[in-house]
Amino acid sequence: MNRPRTLLKLILILIVIGALSACGLLGGNDQNPSSQAPELPEDLESLVMLAKFDLTLRTGVDLEKIGTISVEQINFIDTSLGVREPGVEYEAVVTPGLIIILEADGKEYEYHASGAKVIQVPDLGF
Repeated sequence: MNRPRTLLKLILILIVIGALSACGLLGGNDQNPSSQAPELPEDLESLVMLAKFDLTLRTGVDLEKIGTISVEQINFIDTSLGVREPGVEYEAVVTPGLIIILEADGKEYEYHASGAKVIQVPDLGF
C-alpha cells in the first residue's frame, strides 16, 4: 500500500467534503431547526464516500479497493439512525437516511447515514 499517496487522497477528500458541508451542499443538520428531520443531500455519493473514507481509516484498506454492495433509502425512527449509544438521548423524529453496505477484503460493513452524518453499525459477531 502506498501510504503517502493514500493519505494525500484521504486528506483531499476530507477537504472537499468539508467545503461542501460548509457551503450547505451536503444538507447538514445545522441548517434545519432541531424539530425537523434533516433532508437527504442530492449527492448521495458524498455519503457513500464518507462511509468509504471512515472504513479506510478503520481497516487500512485502500479507498479504491472498497466496494459498494448496496445503498438503500430508509426512514429511521429517531435521530440515532438505528445506532443507539448508551446514555445518549435521541430526538424522536422520523429521520430520512440511508443504509450503506460496503465490502473490503471480503467482509461486509454496514453504515447508516443522514444529512452529513455517517455511522458504522457495530459488528455484533452473530
